[in-house]
Amino acid sequence: MTVNGDSAMNDFQLLCSQLRRRARPHDQVRIEPERVRQAAVTILLREQGGAGELLIIRRAEHPSDPWSGHLALPGGRADAEDINLIATAARETYEEVGIRLDVGGSFIGQLEAFAPSNPRLPLIEITPLIALAPREVTLRFSDEVADAFWLPVRQLKEAGLSDVFHLRLGDLVIKRPAYPSPQGPIWGITERILTTFLGLLD
Repeated sequence: MTVNGDSAMNDFQLLCSQLRRRARPHDQVRIEPERVRQAAVTILLREQGGAGELLIIRRAEHPSDPWSGHLALPGGRADAEDINLIATAARETYEEVGIRLDVGGSFIGQLEAFAPSNPRLPLIEITPLIALAPREVTLRFSDEVADAFWLPVRQLKEAGLSDVFHLRLGDLVIKRPAYPSPQGPIWGITERILTTFLGLLD
């Protein structure tokens, strides 16, 4: 247990407390389609044995998906029916992994928006929303998701960018920093999002 002020908190409670104080408020996540195409992803957290874990998905292999086969966070593009990006994140999380965040879950903050650094990728702005999973979850994958797993936040924080992804572009191989995971390196825009997320934590 960790003592913080007058109360003792386990690692997960401390993590949530820090995120609520340090992440951006999530009540101003309007969709602005006239400015740029927008999307939202969910940094989905759960408590396991007093510690925090986050959900990583492996996207299914698909020729029309520029992130085909990547390790990523659940999420996707905003629809016209979404009232804001929270609705986008909640809808996409439910569609992709079967978790309803409007029943027992909650959003606690957001990060700055990200855009792909690779000019070959679509021009899009991705807003990460931080959410707590319902107490009981059962994963159910859409055809866009090949697999998913929970990764301890402490493990990510302590390992840091200790892995490398080798990106092949024709005869050229570019090394990209990555987080290690049981299913391979987490790199690219997901790495950038996780680096910002982990920077909020002691």
